[in-house]
Amino acid sequence: MPKSDLADETKAEMPLTDPVDLLVGIAGAVTADDLRQHTVGLDVGFQVDAVFPGSVIAYPGNTEDQAVGGDSPTGASRMITYSLAVSDPTSLPWVIAASAQRAICSLAKEIDAKSCVVLHSDLAMLTPERLRLLTQPLLEKQCDLVFPVYPSRKFDGLLNHSILAPLTRALYGQRVRYPLAQDFACSTRMLQKLSELSAVRERNEGVLLWPATLAALNGYQVCQANVDVLHATQTEGHELSAVLASVVGPVFAEMEAYASHWQRVRNSQTTASSGNIAQQITEGEPVDTRPLVDSFALGSRNLQEVWGLVLPPVTLLDLKKLARCAPESFRMPDELWVRIVYDFALAYRLRTINRGHLMGAFTPLYLGWVASYVQEVAAKSPVAAEQRFEQLAKAYEDGKPYLVSRWRWPDRFNP
Repeated sequence: MPKSDLADETKAEMPLTDPVDLLVGIAGAVTADDLRQHTVGLDVGFQVDAVFPGSVIAYPGNTEDQAVGGDSPTGASRMITYSLAVSDPTSLPWVIAASAQRAICSLAKEIDAKSCVVLHSDLAMLTPERLRLLTQPLLEKQCDLVFPVYPSRKFDGLLNHSILAPLTRALYGQRVRYPLAQDFACSTRMLQKLSELSAVRERNEGVLLWPATLAALNGYQVCQANVDVLHATQTEGHELSAVLASVVGPVFAEMEAYASHWQRVRNSQTTASSGNIAQQITEGEPVDTRPLVDSFALGSRNLQEVWGLVLPPVTLLDLKKLARCAPESFRMPDELWVRIVYDFALAYRLRTINRGHLMGAFTPLYLGWVASYVQEVAAKSPVAAEQRFEQLAKAYEDGKPYLVSRWRWPDRFNP
């Protein structure tokens, strides 16, 4: 379980009476030497305007690690460590990062930090300019939570664009581009809520951290900042069904926990953004969609019985028609995809089948959506691809009454 723990040396270097204006927490393994290299001149560049004169950088370590004081040779901000239990070697990277994020939030509360920034362990965001982009909205726009918007290629982050972002928007009214945060900044009162949630959930290592959901539940203001950072893809080398179970499964669990809230939400609100939009990244090699279509067709042949436990007859009929399409003409309508996601969320809640098997049955359907999207936007511009995501997000919102009806009357409502 994650646990914040100030080393004795750190406490001596930074007594609790010292004000901590900003805690910058690194959510993953990193060495003190790497931090020193990245924080050279950070005080000069970031604190020149005296907005955060008392900043502290926290990284995972143990109580024997040597704290680096404010008079270090680099002139960098003070460094402290927080302890993080050794993770299961089979744990996926975003699960490990979520444990670190919860520990950072607990540490920030423990040392009474006024605000907090949580950063990816690759340290790409640890520069004065990028920290300013995340923290300025806290001060200038009275935002409680700031997310970055990363530049991306048309075929990057499809799990986020097809499920996480549009579902968050439809359920909670938050138009957040990347709700599964790798970097974010939060205010004092947002930090209080996150630390309270972390204290409850640190007993469950598989739980991810969804700050956007928590902000929506409490009516807090969310902002976004455009940054010129692109983190390495974390899903490569992992089995897709395991990825879906560990990412989409927790989203469905959040839906069950907060159903009384999201059923009352009507429409979504535009999220204030700052910073210059980064240039689109050049596309790589074209994506071969034939294996994706083949996987969908195989699922259609072998999983009809399982799908029949989850999906209503009209959806099953649509999927059978889709399975007969030639690969080059394969297109999954937004309305069909949205109903599939909503029906699987309901089945997750009802435990219609084992949840692991449920997400396995969801996998070929997701691959079908990916194939459809890739073929549709392959020849389009990045701007057109962005518009395509907006169209899908609206379909999620338009389909929400279907979800609410299914959720309230799962046995009676079967179109």
